[in-house]
Amino acid sequence: MTIYRAVNEGVFSAIRTRGRISIPAKAIDAMEEVAVAQMRAVDSSEFTLPKTGSRGGGSR
Repeated sequence: MTIYRAVNEGVFSAIRTRGRISIPAKAIDAMEEVAVAQMRAVDSSEFTLPKTGSRGGGSR
């Protein structure tokens, strides 16, 4: 649920297609790299973008 909340808040990279949410493989790879390098469990909240005042203000 943490990742779903982060995606809905616009702070975690995801692609939404017809209601389906896909997390880019690069995001998962980055989380895995840190977990292996530091030999610990990671939390998705460590990989979210800083919140800004607006959501989706740019072109897509």
